Amino acid sequence: MNNQSTPSPKEGPRKPRALTYTEMMNCGRQQMDEAEHNREVELQRRTEELETKVEHLGKSLEE
Repeated sequence: MNNQSTPSPKEGPRKPRALTYTEMMNCGRQQMDEAEHNREVELQRRTEELETKVEHLGKSLEE
């Protein structure tokens, strides 16, 4: 049988596989660590909070 994981001597070294979307978003790692996850959650919370404030300010200027 031909084992696909090891190249034959004629083929030379195999190219590295492409990263998945998740790995690209996690700097090449397959999963985020807990600290990074917490930073992402906090960043999302702050972003939503700022967007709410911007919407409120926009409505205040319209009046």
